[in-house]
Amino acid sequence: MVSKADQAHPSTLARVGLELSLKPFRGWSQDALDNVAHTVFEQWANLISAADSTAILLWIADGSEILEWRDELSDEVTWASSVGFSNTEVDPYGVNVTPEMIAEPYSDHIPVLTYADIQRIIVTLKRVGEAATGKPVSVGATFDAGPEFAKSAFKYVRHPELVARGEDRGLGKLIQMVRANSRLNEDAQPYAAFPEGIAQDTSFGEFLGKQSQSYLSALGFDYLWLSNGFGFSAYSWTPLGETFDGATFAPERAEAASESMLQFWRDFGQACTFPVEVRGTNFTTGIDIGGDATPAREIYASGQFRNPPPNSPWGPLNEDFGIEMSGYLSRISVLPADGFLFRFYANDPWFWQNPWWDFYNREPFDIFLPLSVARIDNDGCAQTAQDIQILAIDTQAGQLDGRVGQEVGSRILQALEATPDEAGPLVWLYPFDEYHDDLAGDPDSIRHPYFEDWYLTAALNAGLPLNTVVSTSALETAAKSGALRDRTIVAPTRTLTESSVNALRKLVVAGARVLAYGPIDRASASGKVLLGLAESPTGIEGDLQFVGDIVEDCVQSGMQSTVLRHIAALSGGPVSEVLRDDSTDVVAHAHVSDGQSRRVYATSHALGEGTVAWVRGSSTFEKSPVDNHGLRNPKHLDPALFRDAGSILTGLLEHLGTHVSSRRQTLHASRPVQALHRHDNAYWISGYLADLTTQPRLRLPHGVPVFTHTECWIEDGVGTYPFGKSYHHEGRVFVDQKTAGTLSCREIAHFPYGTSRSLNVRGLVEANVTVMVSKGYASTARVLLDGQPIEPTRNSDSDVLEIAGVTGALTISW
Repeated sequence: MVSKADQAHPSTLARVGLELSLKPFRGWSQDALDNVAHTVFEQWANLISAADSTAILLWIADGSEILEWRDELSDEVTWASSVGFSNTEVDPYGVNVTPEMIAEPYSDHIPVLTYADIQRIIVTLKRVGEAATGKPVSVGATFDAGPEFAKSAFKYVRHPELVARGEDRGLGKLIQMVRANSRLNEDAQPYAAFPEGIAQDTSFGEFLGKQSQSYLSALGFDYLWLSNGFGFSAYSWTPLGETFDGATFAPERAEAASESMLQFWRDFGQACTFPVEVRGTNFTTGIDIGGDATPAREIYASGQFRNPPPNSPWGPLNEDFGIEMSGYLSRISVLPADGFLFRFYANDPWFWQNPWWDFYNREPFDIFLPLSVARIDNDGCAQTAQDIQILAIDTQAGQLDGRVGQEVGSRILQALEATPDEAGPLVWLYPFDEYHDDLAGDPDSIRHPYFEDWYLTAALNAGLPLNTVVSTSALETAAKSGALRDRTIVAPTRTLTESSVNALRKLVVAGARVLAYGPIDRASASGKVLLGLAESPTGIEGDLQFVGDIVEDCVQSGMQSTVLRHIAALSGGPVSEVLRDDSTDVVAHAHVSDGQSRRVYATSHALGEGTVAWVRGSSTFEKSPVDNHGLRNPKHLDPALFRDAGSILTGLLEHLGTHVSSRRQTLHASRPVQALHRHDNAYWISGYLADLTTQPRLRLPHGVPVFTHTECWIEDGVGTYPFGKSYHHEGRVFVDQKTAGTLSCREIAHFPYGTSRSLNVRGLVEANVTVMVSKGYASTARVLLDGQPIEPTRNSDSDVLEIAGVTGALTISW
């Protein structure tokens, strides 16, 4: 047997990617290049050792070095040698850039850079890296659509026709980024791929593709990274765009918007044969469809991507980690190739923040949460991130701080020791294909994925511990494999097609649960029968009276409002659902009323061994004015005035055997963002508490989890946890007892020699205890009660031990 302390290195990654600006070099002598390269690979050696290969993503400027390339290695390059906002003279930001925010040189000495210097940097990084690691090293080039990183005469002086302006779409004054599907005005200046200049109306896809092919080939790059939503949206920092202005959807624009974006990818792909990696927007697949009619499925099908867009780094900037998680999950539900990427925002080489030190304060929650994510593939296997990328390894001052490599690398390796190896307790069933089918065949539908993804995001921000995704295309085979047995399938009503309902019904009858959300006009006829719901010819909206038995957070001051604001335009229509006349077993857990009519809002009913539940859902925000960042972001409803619709979905879990809530001091206190996943038969919880006065509360079907090396307070069958800002804990012990008190679980010495794990559990009073031992050890595990051997009930099929009616201290060893 192998103890935790003796465990081998975490499973091998495919690649570790390190993002690097040129600031650390200070100059281009060979000694300077060698010294920086050696430092980079030394500082990140621990993490690199877990990977088959390393990539260095070079942030030279903003991609204008590609656009300006003339096939002359001696040409000078305008590089990102400043701190602050660049290109301010053309007012591209949509905010008031004060003098102290304007870009200034990062150093008193800014060395002149040529393309030949870049070529030497690439050669050096590969040579030093391969010698240091004994593994392949690739180097990527970067293209960013925006004005921030470096001066760009190409984008903002010679070719401003490329730039998308929010005013042109009624979105307000937004940051101006290059629209991928733009066309260029005539330009007589020679370029590498256009030595006679640019002809009028040349597509930007063709121009960027041909320039990239020449530039990457000549300088020795291996791939191209497209940043900040480029190729997916010209408004990637706002959920608005070509087809949504914050109040009204414009489906009549959807076909043209989708087609023009696809044309960019066709033009680019015909011109550039190098692999492409993409950052994507700050939002989900469904929100991109609603806001921009983005055809992600068809973009994936271009065949150039190594990974889908990773998790957005926007979370630490706006404290919305729910959208980071939902965006990540939606993008990986279907893959363009074989794997997906996790990206961690450690340093910022362009601006004043360095997240590991300031936003995160060296807390690893934004490592543990995304690395708890898994997708279930067609074979029912849990697939996790096999590429790890760090944005960035140097600061705005060009510092390479070894502590970042040690600390961030160690936390990532810690997370990799317990990555998901099966579906988590909650699984998001994502209609990736259905959303895209609707976009192509029924553009009026774009409001639905927009609402449905925002609603799931609101539930995540209300504590919903969901971090596993399966696409509808993989549902049937994944279900047959047994991967979804006993899980709770969280499903927008668009997933309830005839074929999906058949698979879901079988799962539920065998003991699984379905928690559906959204308007039932999105469900098939069999889906409506499964839910036990029908549509009224009239719906209600506005400020509605909410009545129900949905579990609420424990709030020390103030009570949750009984008014639910339902904005039909942002919520997939009015509330029109009623119970079916032939569904007598369906329990309505919530209703809403406008004073004249009443509609059902949340339900559940038993089906075989399992349960089917549904919540209508409502938008948790309304249209907002432009904020102080120049963005028209959602304006969230005041929880003191309106019921939080996202918490209704989370609270409905109570009727499916799982309690998730929190103890908060005020209604405005944030809830935890958290995830539950499975590894080696244990439950793992990972989370973030923005407000440490909030305490998560939890009960799972097996009982209250007592996480290893933690304490909890058990009362009324629910555990309350005094977690810190970041939490990442293993749960193998579950307790059901009536007596209130403190429960604790500790790892103790693995005695006698040969024992791999020993857990000591205290605080038990006439408790029924369930223990999930490591796989394969149920038949040989030993249990002591107050030091004396006792015999548990053993289930070797599930590696579960059960001990009934115990008082005292339990020790479980295997």
